[in-house]
Amino acid sequence: MDDPAVQQLAEAFARTIQHDREVIKAAEEHLKSVSQQPGYGIAVLTVIAAGDALGTDVRLAAAVNFKNLVKYRWVPTELAQDTGVQPIPDAEKAQIKQLLTGLMLSTPQLIRAQLSEALTIISSHDFPANWPQLLPELVERLNAAGEDLAVINGVCHTANSIFKRYRNQFSSDKMIAELAASQDMFAPVALQAMKQLAGLLPAAAAGGDLERLKALLSAVRLLCRIFFSLNSPGLTPLMEGQLDEWMDAFHTMLAFSHPGLAAADAAGDPEREGVLDGVKAAVCANINLFMETSEEEFAKFLQTFVTDVWHLLMQVSNRPGQDNLAMAAIRFLTTVARSVHCTLFADPSVLKQICESIILPNLRVRDEDEELFEMNPIEYIRRDIEGGDSDTRRRAAADLVKALAGAYDAELTTLCTGYVAALLQEHVADPVKGWRAKDCAVYLVMAVTVRGKTGELGATTTNRLVNISDFFTQQVLPELQDPAVNERPILKADALKFVTTFRSQLPQQTLLALLQPCTALLASEAVVVHSYAATAIERFLALREGGRPKLAVSDVLPVAQPLLSGLFAAFRHPDSAENEYLMRAVMRLISFLGGEMAPVAPMCLKALADMLVEVCKNPKSPGFNHYLFESVAALIKHGAAADKAQLQSYEATLFPAFDIVLSNDVQEFHPYVFQILAQLIELSSPPLNAPYMAVFPPLLNPMFWERPGNVPALTRLLVAYLAKAGQELAAAGHLPACLGVFQKLIASKANDGYGFALISGIVTHLPPATYQQYLPTVWQLLFTRLQGSKTPRFTRGFVVFLALAVCKLGVEGVSASMDAVQPKVMLMILQQVWAPSLSSADGPEENKLVAVAATKCLTESADVYAATPLWQQLRSALDAKLAGTEVGSAGEEDGGEEGLEFGAGYSAAYAKLANASMPERPVLSEIADPKQFAESRLASFMQRVSGS
Repeated sequence: MDDPAVQQLAEAFARTIQHDREVIKAAEEHLKSVSQQPGYGIAVLTVIAAGDALGTDVRLAAAVNFKNLVKYRWVPTELAQDTGVQPIPDAEKAQIKQLLTGLMLSTPQLIRAQLSEALTIISSHDFPANWPQLLPELVERLNAAGEDLAVINGVCHTANSIFKRYRNQFSSDKMIAELAASQDMFAPVALQAMKQLAGLLPAAAAGGDLERLKALLSAVRLLCRIFFSLNSPGLTPLMEGQLDEWMDAFHTMLAFSHPGLAAADAAGDPEREGVLDGVKAAVCANINLFMETSEEEFAKFLQTFVTDVWHLLMQVSNRPGQDNLAMAAIRFLTTVARSVHCTLFADPSVLKQICESIILPNLRVRDEDEELFEMNPIEYIRRDIEGGDSDTRRRAAADLVKALAGAYDAELTTLCTGYVAALLQEHVADPVKGWRAKDCAVYLVMAVTVRGKTGELGATTTNRLVNISDFFTQQVLPELQDPAVNERPILKADALKFVTTFRSQLPQQTLLALLQPCTALLASEAVVVHSYAATAIERFLALREGGRPKLAVSDVLPVAQPLLSGLFAAFRHPDSAENEYLMRAVMRLISFLGGEMAPVAPMCLKALADMLVEVCKNPKSPGFNHYLFESVAALIKHGAAADKAQLQSYEATLFPAFDIVLSNDVQEFHPYVFQILAQLIELSSPPLNAPYMAVFPPLLNPMFWERPGNVPALTRLLVAYLAKAGQELAAAGHLPACLGVFQKLIASKANDGYGFALISGIVTHLPPATYQQYLPTVWQLLFTRLQGSKTPRFTRGFVVFLALAVCKLGVEGVSASMDAVQPKVMLMILQQVWAPSLSSADGPEENKLVAVAATKCLTESADVYAATPLWQQLRSALDAKLAGTEVGSAGEEDGGEEGLEFGAGYSAAYAKLANASMPERPVLSEIADPKQFAESRLASFMQRVSGS
């Protein structure tokens, strides 16, 4: 820390953890500016290595910064490089790799976790080819560690970070060779370390030093995770030779217990996973992996581990800190139940014990679940209704039910039917206190009834032994129809989830009748309840049968007004101002009603615009934001498109909100605003209103184009302007700036497709006289890319654009513009690039363009005809294209409901709005059939040349 620059860096990191936002912002700007300097990564690592003198918080801030540096600059993406991000120099990378392993062994756990992520990123790019010394160094350190648990943990943490790459990876020769090398070098020392730690376990357990015992078990867990990674692609001969010893160690760990650790866990944070529970969960993951991938080799250990896991589950408590362990253990039993070894559970008494000791306890709602329902409803929903990233005990127990039902359907259904009856009787006996029993009954019915996974249509395959209709009528419907919408909220949420899950099984009239109670439940104060009500409504409207909506617009129309009112009123609940489930239902209802929305569209649009203004202050829910803009786009699509007279009203409502987005630089909303502006312009009739023309010049600001998420939407917007006001823009002198944007886009491998879209828009919508003077420069830029860094996508774009130019300007017009670059260069381009790549054009529109253009080249150019080999080459390419192309047969998208979901076409930077999609504009509409056009023109041409 003697280096003044490093000291200044440490002070900057210290300022980033202050409470003053201005101080934080200034420090972050300083770090951003110095991060481009050579040696920055080494300096950050020096800060991290400084020790306790700086404080853990400052070093942690530096570690996070280092991780992000590696993430974005070790191997920058094409998009990042387009915006000026430079990779870390190779010499600095080498120094970082030399320092990083040592730091992984000497830093506290929180800092090590950040360095671990950085190391994972580095190794994904450099290991093993550009970091061959990494594993030998780790092996050497592990062999020399003795009983130093800090070093063992550091080495294992590092190795775990490296070997994660083998999980969920497709097999390839390269991966298999790399995995074999990693196993050869590290598996023997890993096994030796596991045996050593297992040998130390009794003494550590007896010694009373809990911290040393925890450190030992932490290392064991890491070795278990390393074992998982090294075996994820499949069992190799090396690992098969070690299998007995590994399985013996796993059995030891599952059987190990320690009262002191258990007491410490019980007295501590109930949501924190204990270190021993983490070890046992990792072991369960390993034996589950072998059941899934190497069942034959694992079979001899199966009985032992089924017994171990069974006893383990008998001891697991309801404490949330043991959730991962419970789920991992249940998942193992589920995998066994799905295999040929399901006979282990064939005894009726075993099935009964599984139900009573494992399934029912884990299906029952806990105090912690109830608290989550009330205090963190969005997390509750994420886990419950959506099947989120994290599993739950309930889902694990339900999966076990389904697995057992696959082998013992009748027996299990009979058992579960009895349990459901008993649970419902418990509820009837005491409705106030017995609501948990009914909750469990509903979940058990869903678990035993649903077959397979629920998808877009809900449960489509069900257990024929269960009468869903009776259960719905007797137990579910009364909860939905209860006028006391705030009573028994969890049971109401269960009922809503039930009808959402089984919507495909319910008759049309039942679904229609359910819209009324679902609308009433939108008024519930419980966020989960009104969110589930909105989800049910949205899913009912999205349901399709035989390719058509199951509910007819005419049937829904009488309740549409109460539905809309209820949805918008629900946003006024304190915790639902940005509720994405409500907004998704609004979007779906607008899309479902279509043109019938026109009378109430202005009112809805005003409400949505007001929400947009409010959310601009602090956008925090990407899903809500997406559905908000999707709803706006749907209103424009169905309202303004049906009544063009309303367009000015729509503009007056939306423009103030859009102005706030752009003037306040709310960056995440820019792509949405640009798409909707394009949509409005595409619906407008020339000339465009003054506000549109005023917005255009700032759109050419390089700042907007430097943000990758803006590029697709901005390109679409510029093309929309060119279509409706191209000549006015050219007359105002904006064309050179547009071509400057084209130059930037076409130079980028990531964005060249948008460059072609922009230049195609210019050629399509402007008179040739306005842009012909610029064409030589355009060709020069394209030829430079062709020579230096062409890609298949660029070549395809070039083929299609050249075809468009030929169709718009004629062969001689294109040839003359290319001659300004190099005389007769067009013949060379046709021969070396265009004709060989003609097959890359795809879809009816592109195929039509290239077919017509090729026909024109063959029949309208004396130079092409004179170059006999080229003429024959073009004729062959045209014949091949026409033989393989049926106009209108390719690329037809199923409009359906796809694309309306958040995530369809979404990235962190750009989300395409399905309701604002570009209108279809057939190219060369005057030519109905390109094949007929080609045959006719070629016949006339051949007749003409033969006659001459």
